[in-house]
Formats: sequence, structure tokens, C-alpha cells
Amino acid sequence: MIRGFYPVVVVVLVFSFVGVGGHRMFSNEPQSAAEFSLTDFLSSGDIDDQLFVKAEPGYVLRFPRDHIAHPAFRSEWWYINGNLQHRDDAQQRFGFQFTVFRQALQKQKRTQPQATSGWLTPQFYMGHAGLGVFAQGRHLVAERFSRQGPGLAGTSSQPLSVWLENWQLMSENDQELFPAQLKVGVQKNDAGESFSYRLRLVPEKPRVYQGDQGYSPKRPEPGFASHYYSYTRLRVEGEIRVDDQTIPVTGAAWYDHEWASNSLASYQSGWDWFSLQLEDGRELMFMVLRSKAESGQADFRQVSLFSQSGKRLPLDAQNIALEVLDHWQSETGVIWPSGWRMRIPEYDLDLRILPRQKKQENNLSVRYWEGAVSVQGSHAGQGYVELTGYE
Repeated sequence: MIRGFYPVVVVVLVFSFVGVGGHRMFSNEPQSAAEFSLTDFLSSGDIDDQLFVKAEPGYVLRFPRDHIAHPAFRSEWWYINGNLQHRDDAQQRFGFQFTVFRQALQKQKRTQPQATSGWLTPQFYMGHAGLGVFAQGRHLVAERFSRQGPGLAGTSSQPLSVWLENWQLMSENDQELFPAQLKVGVQKNDAGESFSYRLRLVPEKPRVYQGDQGYSPKRPEPGFASHYYSYTRLRVEGEIRVDDQTIPVTGAAWYDHEWASNSLASYQSGWDWFSLQLEDGRELMFMVLRSKAESGQADFRQVSLFSQSGKRLPLDAQNIALEVLDHWQSETGVIWPSGWRMRIPEYDLDLRILPRQKKQENNLSVRYWEGAVSVQGSHAGQGYVELTGYE
């Protein structure tokens, strides 16, 4: 999805309470973990969009080139979510999220003397990691930040990889991103909790393009878009560690990679994004970019439905009916939608999408709800939902 569009102001905010590279460093005064939402950073403000390359229709995605960073664009993100279960006890379920964001601090010149000092590269990275332990009602999250610097964060083509310190996704070859190894370790988050995961991700279906061959509009006006592709079904095996317990797991994951230089419109308040994996072998990506009620603008929608073979099926996003079934108020006071009914009559889909637990809010330097869900109704399945802009 569009986990990004951060203008440079986010970097100023982050450097106000973190070091040049690493984790948060707090003063003696208590602070809220999150004082902003993702959508606080989406307007352009005084930043000149002409400094950066914009997504354009007709761009042909090429691989392995487009697996790694695109520093001429302002924002970029690599994202994985997954539903896991204990290898020997399917009743023990878990959810995980891994995201690395890249933000350009300024236009990167081709003559930038990177070899002299990695610190001169104007790229800033932020990472988010989450783990849901549903039997215990726990939602563990952590974040870290770094200037690209000399090897602290970035991407590589040999081997294909993206990393932020010791958090990394690394391919097992140089031509295709998957199979890959995902390694995340958190010794202690802000709540004093430790967790980690070491997972192997193997593609069960081919790479797919979102939008029009990877050109993904974000509003009706022309020119506001990203380049966006996904792996909608990855087989997962490995282990997670919670506190002092190591648990062997299996499951399924979803991968997104997206890059852009545009921001949301001032009339857009946030988004609801769904990635669903049905047991019959189909996958669905559906997003609603919500417009503020007083704007008079209609919500902007985008959808992709993929067949068992990975072929994109024809579907108009306007033909999807989405109804919120419930709400949940977090400890931060935000009221989030919490359960949905999604109907797609032309494919006989009538789905109930329910959080595996309501407590899946990421209360970090930016606040959003990122949660594992089960799918019931006409078809069974599982997936993830991301919500922003409900503060």
C-alpha cells in the first residue's frame, strides 16, 4: 500500500528525539510514544515537488533493478505482513509486520561524492517491526531510524537486500528477490519487551502489478501516483522468539514495494487498505483513500483481484460494498473501525473481515492500526488491514 509519502518534515521531527542512527533516545521528561499520524506528513507544504522524479504511466518495471532503492523519488517503502501459526499447534496464531521506509532529504545529485563519505548521501531510513501474540493478547512493536550512512541502512543488488542496521530482508540469489530470509531482532522496545523473528519466504505465485502495470494513482487528478508491485502469497517457515520462548512457525505472507514523490491532497484524510488471501487461492488488494466530509470530494478507490494462477481478474472498485461492523477505542483515545463486511456480487464474495485481536495499534512516532485479520462468510481466508487518519 502507500505506507509513505513522508515529506522532509518527518525527518526534522525524528531528529528531535533520535540519534543520527539507531533507536529512540528520550529525555527525562515523559512523552507520548506517538504525537502524529502518518497522514500528518502527507501534504507537500513548502516542499518543491519538482525536485523529485514522479511516477509516470508507461514506466516499465524491470527486475532485479526495481527491487532496490529509487533515490530520485522522495519516498519508498518495502513492506511485509503475514499470518503465522505454531508449526505443531495450529491453534497458536501470530501476526507479523516488517516495513522499511526510505525518505530523500533532498534531491540526490549524480555527482554526490558517496565514496568519500556515506553520510553525504541524502537518504533517511525508518523501520517498523510488529509481532502479534494472539493467545496472550499481546501486540509488540518497535521502530528504529538511521541516515543511510556508511552501511547503516539501504539496499543492495548483490545480494538483493534491504536493511536497517541488523533488520534485513535478503534474497537467496541475485536475480529474484524471493526466496529470501527475513531477520528482525528487538532486544527491548519502549515497553521493555523483546521479540524477534527469523523467517524464510518462498513465492507460491508470481509477482503482480498494482494499478495499471504498476502505475498506481492515489487521487483522481492526473500525476499523483506511485509505482507499486506485490507478491501476494509467500510461504513462510522459520521461528519467532517472544521474551525467552522460541516458537517454530509456518504461515503465509504478503509483500509490497512502492515508491513515489507525490503527497495526498489536502481534502484526503487517510486510507483503509486490505490485503486478503482466500483459501480458494485468490488474493485481493483493496484500498479506500478517504476524503474529508466537508471537501465535497468522493473517496478514491483502487482494487486488484488475482486468480489462483496469479492472473488479474476484471473488477471495478466502485462495485465493492464495504460496511464497518464495529469500532474499538485504543488506550491512546483513537476510535478505529474494527470489523468489516465486504461484498463483491460479480464474484459471489460476501466476506466478514475480523481482527484477530482489536489491540493492533502501532503507537510509534507515527500512529496507525496495522492488524492481522481472519476472513469468514462466503469464503474463508486471512489477511492484514492498515488504517490511518482516524485521530
